[in-house]
Amino acid sequence: MNEPNVNYELLDGIIERNGCAGSSVIAVLQNVQEHYRYLPREVFPHLAKRLGVSQARLYSIATFYENFSLSPKGEYVIRICDGTACHVRKSTPFP
Repeated sequence: MNEPNVNYELLDGIIERNGCAGSSVIAVLQNVQEHYRYLPREVFPHLAKRLGVSQARLYSIATFYENFSLSPKGEYVIRICDGTACHVRKSTPFP
């Protein structure tokens, strides 16, 4: 699969809307993922420089949280919950 061309104007707009503070990193990553449907590796150097954090820090956040993805996803993502919280809410058993 071809890697996307990085739209730096889009990234800068996301950063401007969310701010450059360290507390904005997750919101920025969420917005970038919303646009591309994943976090392309090519965005990390630009985001790190603009946010004043290391690429390693961005990568560690992106890999720590389950909702972030470093690989392309389809338009629809189906998740099945088989945890205790779903069982308590009487979810339908999965065969």
